[in-house]
Amino acid sequence: MSTPPPPHQGPRVGAFVRALRPHQWIKNAFVLAPLVFAGPTLRAEGHLTQTLILHVLLGVAAFCLQSSATYLLNDIHDVEADRRHPVKRFRPIAAGELPVRAAWSGFWGMLAAAAVLSWLAGGLFIAYVGAYFVMNTAYSKGLKHIAWVDAAVISLGFVLRILAGAEVAHVHLSHWLVACTVLLALFLALGKRKHELLTSDTSHRVALMRYRQAHLNVALPLLAWATAGVYLGYTLDPDTADRFGTQHLPWTVPFPLLGLWRFAKLLDDAETPLSPTERMLRDPIFVANLACWAIVVSLLIYGVVGSA
Repeated sequence: MSTPPPPHQGPRVGAFVRALRPHQWIKNAFVLAPLVFAGPTLRAEGHLTQTLILHVLLGVAAFCLQSSATYLLNDIHDVEADRRHPVKRFRPIAAGELPVRAAWSGFWGMLAAAAVLSWLAGGLFIAYVGAYFVMNTAYSKGLKHIAWVDAAVISLGFVLRILAGAEVAHVHLSHWLVACTVLLALFLALGKRKHELLTSDTSHRVALMRYRQAHLNVALPLLAWATAGVYLGYTLDPDTADRFGTQHLPWTVPFPLLGLWRFAKLLDDAETPLSPTERMLRDPIFVANLACWAIVVSLLIYGVVGSA
């Protein structure tokens, strides 16, 4: 029998906002990636207009609302299991701070708002958001209970983000970037599973019981090196150099290597049950490294640093 939720405490609005997990919206920055990397080309062709930028930002907002709807749906379905988890039991629905009926209302509201923004973004963008919703519904209904498949679904979610971003920005997406996204997302998802094995009772998730730490210890380094290798391949691709007018992008490879290493270090910390994907966004080393990478790449691809 699960532990009954505590009595309602605090404003319901605050609980609802926390249930949306706005700190996770940073993942939807992947929608921006095609525009950022194609910016110099679009600017040179005269296609980088305020309207285009607005449509891309509408797309980012649509994915933020859609992902929040997904979190609500997942927490509604997992309320009993979450109450047995050392960290998830503090989530608003599991803790009894947000009634299930209110969560359902929020879910439909977020879903409707995401559909409107997706339509305003134009093109086939709404199809990608719809695919994301269908995939995550299938995840909540059963795919999350299948080991390795659950991580693959998470990875596919990131691919849909960048494909949607390319659609709304009307740009060609490099196959290198798609492959890098797949590998990086798998690395993060499987890393999270490894940390859960180290810090929590596996009985609260069927899929988690079927993971083996020995297998993850082999898969994670392979994925890390594959991610770094594909990123290196992207920076060395002659098409990339021609598109950005610089030969210096390979010098940015140490930043992803440091980021992958730092995330791996966070996985091995069994002292806290907090998700490593959340901890990395609070980790000074990881955040500083990410900021430096973004600055250096921006300087290179936007022509501040020459190609000589």
